[in-house]
Amino acid sequence: MNELQLFSELHKFLNSLGAMEYSLAPKTLTLGYKPIRFGVKSSKFATLYGEKNYNCLILHVDPGNKESIKGEMIQKEVQKLLHFNIKEIRGFALKKHEVYIPFEVIDTKEKLVELKDFVHRQYISIVRR
Repeated sequence: MNELQLFSELHKFLNSLGAMEYSLAPKTLTLGYKPIRFGVKSSKFATLYGEKNYNCLILHVDPGNKESIKGEMIQKEVQKLLHFNIKEIRGFALKKHEVYIPFEVIDTKEKLVELKDFVHRQYISIVRR
């Protein structure tokens, strides 16, 4: 599965989770997803980065809390699930409250299904707060 197909597939999947507000970066293929929740101020849940240096899905697991290490813990979980090490694949600084899933590690339909299940669980935990 090439990265553009994966981007498209993940975009469709994120849309299927529920009502979302989108933001599109002006000069890159970068989409942000913020769940729409009535009566509650929502934070960004996910970002699809299609630009060359990133090419990944980022989950914002503890949005607004830059001191949180929740992202680091969940990062280890997804790395074990999908068999990769983000520090070996990407050289950019990682934020402790975010989870990074590079597109190139999703190289089979089975891994895509595992990723979707994982993202769905994260989505449910965020919208139930």
